[in-house]
Amino acid sequence: MPIYDKVKAKDIIVAIGVLVVFVIALVVVLNFYASESEKRSATISDLGDKDPNHIEVDVKLVSIDPNQGDVTARLEFVPKGHFSKDGGLTLERDLKLFVNSATGKKELDFQKGKRMNPTEVVINMYDGLVTDYPFDHHRAFLELYFVPASREGREDKEKPIEAGAAKPAQAAATPTPEGAEPAEKKDEAKPKKTEAAAPAEDDVPIGVDFLGSIHGFRIDAAKSHESTDDYVGIDMTISRASTVKFFAIFIILMMWGLTIAVIFLTLSVVSRGRKVEIGMFSFLAALLFAFAAVRNSQPGAPPIGTFSDFISFFWAEVIIALCLVAVVFTWLLRPTAK
Repeated sequence: MPIYDKVKAKDIIVAIGVLVVFVIALVVVLNFYASESEKRSATISDLGDKDPNHIEVDVKLVSIDPNQGDVTARLEFVPKGHFSKDGGLTLERDLKLFVNSATGKKELDFQKGKRMNPTEVVINMYDGLVTDYPFDHHRAFLELYFVPASREGREDKEKPIEAGAAKPAQAAATPTPEGAEPAEKKDEAKPKKTEAAAPAEDDVPIGVDFLGSIHGFRIDAAKSHESTDDYVGIDMTISRASTVKFFAIFIILMMWGLTIAVIFLTLSVVSRGRKVEIGMFSFLAALLFAFAAVRNSQPGAPPIGTFSDFISFFWAEVIIALCLVAVVFTWLLRPTAK
């Protein structure tokens, strides 16, 4: 009888159903890939963009190292308006950039007539433990603002004299007219110069665009509440991507599934008198080394000692090792059949 005569309609329906499920799963996986591979960009602050004379700053995350607790960001600058006379190629005045870099310089000088070359800054991650992998969450904060390079010297000259700081000889030589306030009280009554009272030409408005697309991480960025048109703070929330969490959970379930299967195999050998086969030894011994390799193959996995290790890997290694020992001793101590 031909083979195709044995194929039933039920088998065809089952095959078509399996194929449909596979296609749906493939589409879902590809959608996850597309959502993670697309560039995550956002306009953090457009307050400076409202002023035609401002500095455009593009913040692009380059790398994330949860083990070291570092986030590396590249800053690119484009001066606009009266800050550049040649369409943003060179700078028209001296500027100083202040950033909260964890390593390297916190103050960067940009000279008049030269390009504003990109620079990289490293900031700290906090509020998270890498040992919580793959469910660890971290935060990071980047702040930046510009001031004219000549402003610092001018601010030093304009510092108010503290009350009572006059020399005693001068105070004694200058009599206080009757009905007039002492010089010390006049100095106290004068408002001290603050940064808010600085001339308008000293303000350097900035517009910040953020781009964070690092493989294996989900990055959300938002403007801090303290941001103004010339000061921008970026609050970043960093966690593992959905695909990383899915794969890590799959590894956990796979380890437990194989471990439970090994337990039942060992019970059937020890308790029910199943014949011990030599292939069991190689199978159990291979699992011990295979689990370690699979555990280290997880994307972005930290060194051993994470949350996922405590709920799966450690248990699987210990249980399989004990099962292997039990099978070996059962094979050695069980009397051979005559």
